[in-house]
Amino acid sequence: MQTYLFLMTIGPVQEFIAAARRTRDLWAGSWLLSELSREAAQFLRDQGATLIFPAQEDLSRHDVVNRILADVATAPETIGAAVEAHVRIRLHSLAIDIFNAVPGLRDAGTLPQALAQVDDLLEVFWAGVERTASYGADREAVELALAARKNTRDFAQPAHQQMVPKSSIDGQRDSVIPEELYPRGDRDEQRNEKIQRLFQHFGAGQAERLSGVDLLKRHLRGSGGETDFPSTSHFAALPLITRRYAEGREIRYRLNEYLDKLRTAYDATGKNLEQLRLRQGFQLDAWPCNFDASILFASRLEEELTGEGLQQARAALATYLREGLGGEPEPYYAILHADGDHMGKVIDYQTQGGIKQHQAFSQALDAFADSVRGIVEGGEGKQPYRGALVYAGGDDVLAFLPLDTVLPCAAELAERFAQTLQGYKAEDGKTPTLSVGIAICHHIEPLSDALELARKAEKAAKRTRNAVAITLSKRSGVDTTIGGEWQSSFPGRLEGFIALHQREALPDGAAFDLRDLDERVGQTLDPAALVAEALRILQRKRGRRGEEAIPKEDVQVIRDALVAGTAARRRDGRPAWGVNELADELIVAREFARARGIKPHERRSSP
Repeated sequence: MQTYLFLMTIGPVQEFIAAARRTRDLWAGSWLLSELSREAAQFLRDQGATLIFPAQEDLSRHDVVNRILADVATAPETIGAAVEAHVRIRLHSLAIDIFNAVPGLRDAGTLPQALAQVDDLLEVFWAGVERTASYGADREAVELALAARKNTRDFAQPAHQQMVPKSSIDGQRDSVIPEELYPRGDRDEQRNEKIQRLFQHFGAGQAERLSGVDLLKRHLRGSGGETDFPSTSHFAALPLITRRYAEGREIRYRLNEYLDKLRTAYDATGKNLEQLRLRQGFQLDAWPCNFDASILFASRLEEELTGEGLQQARAALATYLREGLGGEPEPYYAILHADGDHMGKVIDYQTQGGIKQHQAFSQALDAFADSVRGIVEGGEGKQPYRGALVYAGGDDVLAFLPLDTVLPCAAELAERFAQTLQGYKAEDGKTPTLSVGIAICHHIEPLSDALELARKAEKAAKRTRNAVAITLSKRSGVDTTIGGEWQSSFPGRLEGFIALHQREALPDGAAFDLRDLDERVGQTLDPAALVAEALRILQRKRGRRGEEAIPKEDVQVIRDALVAGTAARRRDGRPAWGVNELADELIVAREFARARGIKPHERRSSP
């Protein structure tokens, strides 16, 4: 019987998922794309197809990638049209269920427009080729056919209305919220009422213009009924909460008092504090209430509350931070974006063994993806990392984490990936490895900018491969990127610098003095002389807030690293690791140290 190799992709991917203002919107876009891919894969299986990628038996265990490869007995043009229609019907049905719970759409008469925008969302491409005796040749042929189909995509005339604002999230689709529902400046007599109605009827803020696609993501519920996903502020606050809990501090003290006043302020603004409750999977013993920890930042309160209610909430927060939590949380969190190395070459070589070998490799990828949530969110890892997974499909991972745990979490993911796939190689003998990009961002910076930073960090890591790259984006100044291979001295060296900062053995200004030295004479001074000058600068510095000189053993560690780094050369003749790289690593290490806690009383033990 003649069979066919069938390949389908469902999109759009980045522009749909990343078009998000809140972490919840981001998670919803990712969940929706995975859900539709799962529907397509299951439909193919129900029609008698043999799934090659994904290949797991239980498609509900974890996210399903939007690229599906299968061996089918039905002609591609028949099965392709059928599965596309099934996916589009599923999306339309899901949108109807969600929009029926958004009263503003019915009242405004824009429900048909919102549904039309959702119906126009998907980009589904598929191709198929007749099976021959060579599976490898068939796969190459179907890949080329799909690429050709994408290059001849259909371009439909967009349906836009005149004089209607565009979505403030994606900037492309028309807003489906009538403009007259928004407050017109501070003098609008109905300002507070309009703000309340926007939130209650659409789930929108006063500055948000939302399309049907935006509202779909905003109101989406997962398969378990959950709608909540922790905010960026939540991850920024977790390190302080966790430290205080570990120290035995009674952080419940005055918390209920603060929550009561906050609830009153939310009620006065027409909002419901209960919507900030986290589902059970994100609740922690260390945090004695199940609200998103964004309530610990005054800047977040200012986004939600107004007038006298805001003033009362800010005063109550200040009291709780001072008397209950014993300090303010640091404002930075981490986004982790990981991707496999050498995957194309490995897949090409594995497919030479036929469908069974390709399926076995796909199942190994599924096994890794199945383990990611347990590692990121806690329970299965070597330690609880207290993160939140957005997506894990195949070798692709996106997650939010607090700064105090993101480094060990990244290392464990890389280790698990290498172990799970160690039995599969490319033709040149290389095995799959995992490169990880980490972006350290301020919790109120636009999410789209933070995601782009994480993608750039992941690309920087993949230039080296089997590596990690970390980009620190401060609210002032330029971004700082550091990185190195997992098996190099970089991870251990960075941990050493973090410990050095935790002991306050090195003042913050030392790194910037080193950076200034490299900018002034780094290109002209002999490497040995540059190292000597850098060490002279460090030896003049005083740590522990000016009380003590930098311990000799710490200076020796830095000297050894500089000497080793300057001995190795890059292609441009510059040292592989020098004063500028040292300065950057010290600057980034300082942020990790703040998250883990400054402990000046702990001294470095002599070897």
